[in-house]
Amino acid sequence: MKTRRLFVILTAANTLFMYLTRNSLYIAIISMVEIKDQLQKEDTFNTECGATVNISTENDVTISNPPFNWSLFEVDMILGSYFYAYAGLQIPAGLISVFVSPLLLLNICNIVHALCAIMIPFASSYGPISVFLTRFLMGAAGSFIFPTTSALVRKLSLKNEVTVSVSLVVACFGIGSLVTPVITGYLCSRADLGGWESSFYVCGSIQLVYAIFYIAISNSSQFQEIVHRMDPHQHDASPKTQSLKLFLDWKVYAYSYSGLAIMCINNFILLKLPQYYSSILKFPIFQNGLINSLPMIVFTVTPLLSSLVVSEIANTKIISPRLLYSIVYSLFMLMVFFLQTVLTNFIDCNGFFAIMIFCLSFFCSLTANTVIFTIIVNHSKFVVLSVGLAGSIGNSSGYIVAIYSNYFLKSDIYQMENWQNLFYMNGLIAGSGVITLNLMLWLGEAQSYLLIDD
Repeated sequence: MKTRRLFVILTAANTLFMYLTRNSLYIAIISMVEIKDQLQKEDTFNTECGATVNISTENDVTISNPPFNWSLFEVDMILGSYFYAYAGLQIPAGLISVFVSPLLLLNICNIVHALCAIMIPFASSYGPISVFLTRFLMGAAGSFIFPTTSALVRKLSLKNEVTVSVSLVVACFGIGSLVTPVITGYLCSRADLGGWESSFYVCGSIQLVYAIFYIAISNSSQFQEIVHRMDPHQHDASPKTQSLKLFLDWKVYAYSYSGLAIMCINNFILLKLPQYYSSILKFPIFQNGLINSLPMIVFTVTPLLSSLVVSEIANTKIISPRLLYSIVYSLFMLMVFFLQTVLTNFIDCNGFFAIMIFCLSFFCSLTANTVIFTIIVNHSKFVVLSVGLAGSIGNSSGYIVAIYSNYFLKSDIYQMENWQNLFYMNGLIAGSGVITLNLMLWLGEAQSYLLIDD
């Protein structure tokens, strides 16, 4: 029993190291790039928060001598590049995982993902397009890691452990996202340790070492025996070709859009918040990394706690699952709507208040996300494929956020008014998720592949 649970933890940890390498760019890019279409003609200018920035010699905005001078559009496309492949390949990843060993796919993709991270400094010397392509390939490898990890964790877990085990996978996302800004911010601030380049070398090497370690563990006779002995108890027992009918079920897409609304909030915090702290609040690079790690503490703790609470309430049968999901998702996403559209108006230059708003937003969106995972685990007839479809739609938020952020910020990244419009957009997306999920919950179909019995 203890050995099996250890294997569950070691398998879930694959997503920790995926997020470690995936998220390092979001802090490092501040040290890498000076945004050329945002430079002022004057020698100095005053930011929204009253800080005077001198750009007459080194064009320094955040850190001295960023080596690359790319446009805001190029930066945003690089930030979103991981998600083009990551989102687009989630469905093929789910389908392939039904027919090919998830363990084999996971081990291959872990190696590719780590090597791509290590290659980013080399790729950047050839311009933004090569960085885009490297991150694209990295996202392609990453698209297989979550579905295959989820499938293996389910095989290693008893039926009554599945919800918590899958939540452990999500908690590992949070741990990886928690440590990455701190490591990256520190390395970027230390030129003697290699600066921004070292953040990719260190994070990529850590994932590579763990990937090799996991290959050794997963090929042990004890691991293989447990995987083959455990009943996967998945809903995918129907003929595999029947699973394709999942794509004709409108409720699956309504549910997936509800996940997309959550992911837009989460990926805004991951992708764009470091830029906000740098351009508006003028935090130094290491402080930026530390502060950006604070919401990730929420990311680490919330999935496990909220899944335990939701599972306990569902088991007591005090209220129907349908009503429980509606209340939890609606309550917390409406809180996100309030935080983003109302409270952000009072940030001004108060960094502490801004941090609290975004930490609360992250907490609320992650709690709402518990509903999405619970529906997958407990109510989908084709679990792995449902993960792929939801992941494809949900993770498209990465480049959706990059696109609408570029639209609102392209006139001037240093104006709080432009950021405020971006916050309003986040709030509207959160509100639309509430409407969509409740449509899915209350306009049921007897033959739906997401059937929620009261």
